[in-house]
Amino acid sequence: MSADPGDLANLADLALPPVISFWPPAAGVWIVGAAAAAALAVAGWRALQRYRADAYLRRAAVEIDAAAREGDGADAVSAVLKRAAMVCYGRERVASLTGTAWTAFIRETAPAGASTDRLAAGFDGLFPEGAKTSAQDEAALAADAKSWLRSQRGRVSGGR
Repeated sequence: MSADPGDLANLADLALPPVISFWPPAAGVWIVGAAAAAALAVAGWRALQRYRADAYLRRAAVEIDAAAREGDGADAVSAVLKRAAMVCYGRERVASLTGTAWTAFIRETAPAGASTDRLAAGFDGLFPEGAKTSAQDEAALAADAKSWLRSQRGRVSGGR
């Protein structure tokens, strides 16, 4: 080697710092992770609470399906809907409703744009008690009733 300090043969590679380790993560990663876990826990808790609160709607839908299969008619469907409505809107408001007042209530509480004509007609006597109805009529009535039930999700205000 030459004694010349400017000689290119005397050059050495740059000293690089050690590679940054992936673990343990920085404090910010722990904070973001904890916040995300807390948000997921709150969302899960709310979903569980809503699922439990809507148990009566799921049970009512099962009973409506059973009534449609057995051909019990509009009376059975109306009774199931009335029980569900008492949970949603309170016994004081719903229990005394019969006939046209009951069908008006069903129409009033149905979602906007939903057709409740077939459901209300079934309750008003289109399917008279004891009269034989077709399976298609029963299925349509049950479908309309379940549609009304789905629109009541999250409305538990009842008199409890």
